[in-house]
Amino acid sequence: MDRRTHEPDLAAACAALDVADHALWTQGQAARPWGVAWSGLGPEPPRRRTPDQIRRAAAARLAADHAWRASPEGRLKSALSDLQAAARALDQQAETLREAASRGPAGVQAAAPRRLARLSAETRAAMSALRKVRSLLV
Repeated sequence: MDRRTHEPDLAAACAALDVADHALWTQGQAARPWGVAWSGLGPEPPRRRTPDQIRRAAAARLAADHAWRASPEGRLKSALSDLQAAARALDQQAETLREAASRGPAGVQAAAPRRLARLSAETRAAMSALRKVRSLLV
């Protein structure tokens, strides 16, 4: 089970890049000298990119991200990230079961089948992620 968030599509990547571009432009405008200033002594203020430039830059970033994920390092780090997420989910389920046991046996027995099923599912996901990491390391 892939627990990573799915890669953003091009529209979401464009929107994020546009927001970052606008923030950079706003920061540049705030630092820009106003009034009388010597020409050519200050840095060139950042310019806003056109929607086409933003789309091309976002597509290039997405392509680079996909290429990295397909690389050996990217596959290993993604698998390790999946393993960490599965381990956290497994720990959370075990903690929930332990807290129920702290409240008394009646609380555990009432919800035990559902909680144990969830704990088993998280264990299977963690084992699957561990097998994937192991296959990439060997």
